[in-house]
Amino acid sequence: MLPKIPIENLYYLLCYAWDVNDQLNKVKVDGKNYHSLENLLATVLVMACERLLRIGLVQEYLFEEFEVNGIRGKLNLEETLKRWLYVRGKTICQIDELTSDVLINQVIFSTLKRLVKLVSLDEEIRQRVRKTMRKFPHMREVDVVINTFERIKLNRNNRFYALVLNVCKLIWQSTLPNKRHEGKYEFIDFTEDDFQMNVIFERFLMNFCKQHCKTEYQEVHREYIEFKLTPFGMMFKESGDALPMMETDITLYNSIAQKKHILDAKFYREAFVSKYGGRKKVRREHLSQILSYILNQENPQKAYTLNANGTLVYPTVTEDIDFSYHYNGSSHDIYVRTVNLNQTWQKIEERIKQIIK
Repeated sequence: MLPKIPIENLYYLLCYAWDVNDQLNKVKVDGKNYHSLENLLATVLVMACERLLRIGLVQEYLFEEFEVNGIRGKLNLEETLKRWLYVRGKTICQIDELTSDVLINQVIFSTLKRLVKLVSLDEEIRQRVRKTMRKFPHMREVDVVINTFERIKLNRNNRFYALVLNVCKLIWQSTLPNKRHEGKYEFIDFTEDDFQMNVIFERFLMNFCKQHCKTEYQEVHREYIEFKLTPFGMMFKESGDALPMMETDITLYNSIAQKKHILDAKFYREAFVSKYGGRKKVRREHLSQILSYILNQENPQKAYTLNANGTLVYPTVTEDIDFSYHYNGSSHDIYVRTVNLNQTWQKIEERIKQIIK
């Protein structure tokens, strides 16, 4: 896909991929007003932080030891005696203090500080980031790595943090130290990374189907499929252990109608390929993959597996393509479909529902 996906649509795509699309109305931005991803992400983060500050930051009890007059909290007798504090009427006590200076808020605050140092950020948005930072209570800055986000556990009470933390994670993944300006950072356009965009598109499609295709398919999940190969020979056991397992991107199943449909999400800049400037064709390896899923999932004891269908789904920023094929000698249909991301979100939703049906 040579042209860019419109920024506003990319934001919708991300929210579905993060499974936080229910937050879209709470932090809604007009992507047409932003000419770059970093400005969009910074604005989303600022707006989300403003909402967090209004409803109140998450607080936790932290246990710390203090030297106090008398006794307050849990007495550390050993340390008090060791330091002879009791002769002055003092003790060492462990006190539980309710504070918002905890990891989940420290990560957000540290991300805001990183954004301020982003060279390509518009000055107006930089000032908005600074203004939001000043509204935070005293907060320690932390060094954020990918594992930092794994240490943060979300629950029903702090559900809104899911959007904020995903934006923070993407900002940290997409910023590197600037070689020309010490202490500054530069933004790396993650949409140029085909692998990362493929993951985003795949998760978007999965979560979209879970939320909007329940009428057609009640079950939406990944599926593990074994190759229909039977090992034999001298190295019988080793041959069996060497077989890989196939994993679908999305398997749709309707237990009432006994229908099964496998979707394979493919994010490629060029959905189709051509040799020597000839006619563009569907990628051979992609057709082989979807056919392999369909043929190896067959189980004579489960009739719906014998007429399961498969679809390759590509995003584009041009026209939509609808190719349909029947696999010879079977009841399987194979489809090649594209989703034009360069149109209104309503039309994008309609197109995906059309592909599913």
